[in-house]
Amino acid sequence: PLVAQTQELPQVTTERMTVFVEAHIAISEQRDDFHAELGHTHELQARERIRARFQERIQEILTEHEMSQLEYDEITLVISIDEEQRLIFERILEELSSGGDSS
Repeated sequence: PLVAQTQELPQVTTERMTVFVEAHIAISEQRDDFHAELGHTHELQARERIRARFQERIQEILTEHEMSQLEYDEITLVISIDEEQRLIFERILEELSSGGDSS
């Protein structure tokens, strides 16, 4: 933990933060679906299949957004530590969540 605190945090460009937020929204939706499906399943093998499908979908989302798991995790760390980056994240999240999305 100390190493993470003393390590230089990478600066995230607005463009990469926007891509991160898009991936974050998609992953959050998948996580909600995952928990709902898991909650209705009590058989161990079925639960394992649901978990595997969830992990595959997360990888697909990251690939679609041209982002590695490492980059996603790094940006997650940055916004959890850096107040300025967190505010940028929250602003973009609000924009994309409130219909700023043209799809």
